[in-house]
Amino acid sequence: MPENYFTTRTANISLEKEGYIKVSILSGSVIDVEDALDNLLVIKNLSAGKKMLKLVDARGKWSMTGAAKKISEKNFSPENTLARAYIIDSFLTKLLFNFFRTLSRPSIAEDFFNDEAEAIEWLLSHKK
Repeated sequence: MPENYFTTRTANISLEKEGYIKVSILSGSVIDVEDALDNLLVIKNLSAGKKMLKLVDARGKWSMTGAAKKISEKNFSPENTLARAYIIDSFLTKLLFNFFRTLSRPSIAEDFFNDEAEAIEWLLSHKK
């Protein structure tokens, strides 16, 4: 387990030794505004104000309220992210995240993967 590892009500969030932040959404979670804010605060703490690579493990069944989606868009900001990789296990999850992409018009590299090792390899190729 990484040294900088936190568990919130809806996610495991860690700063990995390779220098990226990993967010693993807990299966069965319903992320509300308070959860979204809690997760964002942990990510902000781990990043110490630096732009970071982010790996989002979105596998499993979970959901997010509309208000929480608006809060979470702050984590999609190019001001705090170098690149982002998503690990997904369904086409519906990919559609959900593609919807987020259309809203935020990302100016950072991001991609979707079914395999965690491939996602990490791609993510680390964007390390500055």
